[in-house]
Amino acid sequence: MSTQARCRPMQDLLATLPALPLGADGKPDYAAADTALLLQLCEHAEDCMRVAQSGLQGIGTLLVHAAPEADMGSIAGDVIEALGHLLAELGDLAGQCLILAGACRAQLASRKAAEAEGTHARGSPLLPRRA
Repeated sequence: MSTQARCRPMQDLLATLPALPLGADGKPDYAAADTALLLQLCEHAEDCMRVAQSGLQGIGTLLVHAAPEADMGSIAGDVIEALGHLLAELGDLAGQCLILAGACRAQLASRKAAEAEGTHARGSPLLPRRA
């Protein structure tokens, strides 16, 4: 029941992110990024999202089974609180990965559409097609 496509998607994403160019405003400049980099970022971000969502589901299932122990006091409240913070962060991670993958996919789609129209997304004309 594993949804992981790659072995270490979070590590791969964190290793790949520094290669993403930044604009003058300090935000990612997807238009300036290489196509291969955008594809890698999409894959790693989507894989991270899957891992985070799968982990959230697993931890949630464990918490349901641990509820009686928490009610009896054999599991400290600060442990449950720490898990709550972890769950919130994993949820935020999954959301940010979705945003990153979406931005990369949008740029890739824009480039593909521009190529189909005969111009590159950065504005340089492509060679005309022969009829």
